Amino acid sequence: SKNPDPVALTWDSSTKKELDRFDWNKITSDPEIERVWLYSLVEAGCSIIKNVEPSRNGLTEVAKHIGVVRQTNFGLFFDVEAKQGPDTAAYTEIELPPHTDLPTREYQPGLQLLHCLKNSVKGGESILVDGFRVAEEIRSQEPEAFDLLTSTPWDFGNRSASTDYRWKTPMIKLGNNGKIEEVRVGNFLRVPLQVDFDLIEPMYKAYKLFETLNQDDRFKLRFRLEQGECLIFDNRRVLHARNSFDSSTGERHLYGCYIERDELWSSIRMLERRNRQKRINSSLNE
Repeated sequence: SKNPDPVALTWDSSTKKELDRFDWNKITSDPEIERVWLYSLVEAGCSIIKNVEPSRNGLTEVAKHIGVVRQTNFGLFFDVEAKQGPDTAAYTEIELPPHTDLPTREYQPGLQLLHCLKNSVKGGESILVDGFRVAEEIRSQEPEAFDLLTSTPWDFGNRSASTDYRWKTPMIKLGNNGKIEEVRVGNFLRVPLQVDFDLIEPMYKAYKLFETLNQDDRFKLRFRLEQGECLIFDNRRVLHARNSFDSSTGERHLYGCYIERDELWSSIRMLERRNRQKRINSSLNE
């Protein structure tokens, strides 16, 4: 029988206590576990693979298993560690509030992969928030705010010494039948709002509600990413954050990349195609 396509199943800290975890050796050797893992990236929008070789090559292998890596101004792959002269807050020790990466781009990357090469510092715990769940909460509690956040575009921008990216779009994007399809959140990447005067106060009020809920403990899933674990999440749905850490207490080095959602769907369909072929072959051999 054909598996129905996976759909997003929203969660918060009361309904999801921890991330789904998968073993890399099992993903690569058992098609059924591979399917459950790929589905988890659609359903929960996040999961962790353990026992991945804690090297740059380890991440390359995982990425290849899903599809083509998306290049950005941070390169094809990027190192997340505290460094001198950072061009993003990620390359510091400071706490990062819940956000999506690159809301300044016309097309925010679909999936983000963060592979832990080293993590022996004090602090630096990871936090995830289901942005679709937060959006649902606003829709049910404050429909006027929801209407503003889904219809009035906000301005995002990121300027560095060598690039200047800007994009203008609503913070919550709806698809057909009013389904929530995407959230854009990055308080440190907002630029001044450009709207009619009478919309300024209602917009900031709606925005404040969105950011307050994004930082509310009842939506947060907390965990520590350990060496050899690769975290994958839907960057247009799941917000990520981290606590501050102290570099003098050890080392913290993550290696990351982005992959589009299309690649994930292609992998899911190809897996189903191979399974279908196996079933046909086995019935022919009976």
